[in-house]
Formats: sequence, C-alpha cells, structure tokens
Amino acid sequence: MKFCGSEENQRLERLLDDNLAREMRLWKAPVLKGGCIQGSDITPSLYQEIVFWLCEMSETFMFSSETFALGVCVLNRLLATVKAQSKYLKCMAITSLILAAKINEEDEVIASVKDLLVQSGCNFSIAEILRMERIILDKLHWDLYTATPVDFIHIVSNT
Repeated sequence: MKFCGSEENQRLERLLDDNLAREMRLWKAPVLKGGCIQGSDITPSLYQEIVFWLCEMSETFMFSSETFALGVCVLNRLLATVKAQSKYLKCMAITSLILAAKINEEDEVIASVKDLLVQSGCNFSIAEILRMERIILDKLHWDLYTATPVDFIHIVSNT
C-alpha cells in the first residue's frame, strides 16, 4: 500500500505496514474441517455462541470493545494452535477475555478472577482459570497482543 503526499500520510503508511507485518507473523485462524474446528469437536454454531457470550461478558464486566476484540483474537489463535474439546471452550473463552483485560483495561476496572467468575456464572475454580492462563500463555509464546479489527478502525479514523 503506497500513499503519496504528506508526512502524516507517510506516518499512517508506516503504522499500517508495521501492524500488517506483525499480523501476518502472528495471525492464525481456526480451520474448519468436517464441520468442526480442525482437531476439535467445536462446531461453527458453538463457536458463534461462545463469541456472543464473550460479548455479553465483556459488556457485563464493562470492558472496552478493544478488550473484547483482543479476547476473541486470543481465543482464535489458541483454537488454531491446540486440539480443543468443546467441554473446555467456555473456560478457554473467559480466560482469553480475562487475559485481554489485563492487557487493555486499567487495573481499577478489572475485578478479581473470583468476582469475574461469579458475575459470568461460570462453574470454574480460580485454579482452573489460572491453569488455563498458563496454557494460553505457553501456547501463544507469551505474545498475546495482536492487531484487532478495532485497532485498524482506530488507525484509519484518526487520519
């Protein structure tokens, strides 16, 4: 992508190029095979249901749209990396959202893991969430941040 003209356009071009290059290195999407996400028993409808649920949880916790988008990206990268079972999907999803909140939200906005679990209605223990955090961090090589569609909207709208 090449912009002609002002210094501001050149700065925008560098910013977009940098984000696109990082995205190309990190981005992985779950692949559908046989009606399920490859290596799992997670159907597209179950995946869609969990993303809608994550949106509801993000609103319940009063997280930003950036946090929700990053939570979904973390979940997608995880699903593309591991062979997941549907019985763990909700735990993976809520943990992805909690990790995204730790990156994007102010400390005052994030409740304790225990309070988040109570608010979400999840029947997971704090130990299960912490264990899932370690698994996600390990599988994604501690590199959770990836550009989200919301980031690109902000870049383009600020020009």
